[in-house]
Amino acid sequence: RIIMGGRDWTQRVSEQLGFYVDYGPAPRKHTWGCAMMSKFRIVKSTHHLLPSPEGELACAIHATLDVYGRPVDVVVSHNGQEENPLDRRLQTTELARIMRESPNPVVFAGYVVTSPHAENYRILYEQGRIHDVDPTDDDRWCQYIGFRGLKRTGYARVSRGTITDTEIQMAKFVVPPLLQSDAAADWAPSYVRVNESAYAPELRFPAMFRGEGVRGHFYHVFKEPRYYG
Repeated sequence: RIIMGGRDWTQRVSEQLGFYVDYGPAPRKHTWGCAMMSKFRIVKSTHHLLPSPEGELACAIHATLDVYGRPVDVVVSHNGQEENPLDRRLQTTELARIMRESPNPVVFAGYVVTSPHAENYRILYEQGRIHDVDPTDDDRWCQYIGFRGLKRTGYARVSRGTITDTEIQMAKFVVPPLLQSDAAADWAPSYVRVNESAYAPELRFPAMFRGEGVRGHFYHVFKEPRYYG
């Protein structure tokens, strides 16, 4: 984009991290733009312009990753912000369809523009057949994380500090043993919280964001990460 001096910052950051990257539809498609960076190889991806008959266009990426030899689907989206009810309902319904039809474990990380447990929230999670990372978190409006077929071990939120619109929501997952299809269909996550010590260090969140954190970035809302049985 001209505003960034023609530089591809998505590629630049991914190269520094050693990650794979996929992006699109881009802002020049009249959306806010979507990007996905992954430490796991991106096997395939599909870009979507979500239904937007009344307001601004919305973007989504549906990618299949090779996660330790298992296919895991990741969906990222940025729905319209103009708060047109029809647009937001249709966009969320299409996201739910994409995830519902996936045969693989799924992670959703998107900007949905809804309040917890409202109509679009229910469309996303119920019709998409995914689970909320923590349905008791009522202090959300735009960003949501959902999953299916993975063991969610932890969830945390980091304050944006003085940098507007950059709050971080994080979740950690473990790929479980491959289940028979009937057992996988009935599987549901536990929301029983456990102490951080229940998990090995590599499954814990960084200690640097505890207390006052770093440069105004610190664990907020819950004041610390949450871990689940």
